[in-house]
Amino acid sequence: MKDNTKLFYDLTAGKTAGEWYGNNILLPTIKELISLLPENPRVLDLGCGPGHETKRLKAAGAEAIGIDYSSECIRIAKQRCPECEFEVMDFRSLDEGLGQFDGIFASGSLIHLNQHELPLVIGKLSHMLRNGGYFLMIVQDGEGVNQDWSNLEVEGNNLRRTVYCYSKSRLLPIVSETGLEFKKEGYLDKSLYEHNWRNYIFKRI
Repeated sequence: MKDNTKLFYDLTAGKTAGEWYGNNILLPTIKELISLLPENPRVLDLGCGPGHETKRLKAAGAEAIGIDYSSECIRIAKQRCPECEFEVMDFRSLDEGLGQFDGIFASGSLIHLNQHELPLVIGKLSHMLRNGGYFLMIVQDGEGVNQDWSNLEVEGNNLRRTVYCYSKSRLLPIVSETGLEFKKEGYLDKSLYEHNWRNYIFKRI
């Protein structure tokens, strides 16, 4: 079945914004990342969706830049969070013109990369981190593809939004090859943890 991940996020952008702009469940996680960074850090929100967490990064003291390949998500992000910078961009084809960052926040975005794409993308992102910068990754724990989350119906359309799971033992060796050092498993709300989300924090060495 054809992968419809981009179409899925285009169709659900408005609903996601409605649900998440008022949901602070990731705020403690964001504050943990910001606490590791220098004052007024430059932070990339990777796969930012309609900009809800980009806005929180900004409010927490960061110069926040969000990228997403859903043009509808970015349209809403620019409308609802004009104080932040947003770009339509596929992180498989990163524009290094974005510059260097003190931190990267990737919440539920790397889950759409397979085992061949993941090290390539993280490798490029590692080079966009300043020395001593931090990379926070929120991923789905497990192995293989989460079929329940991958096959979805949206507005009468049966869509394939492939979600890849990565156990800690599988993820850490992949990331360590990119110049990032694992520092700790970061904070996540219990409800997210119970749904197999994990927060791993790495440092550029």
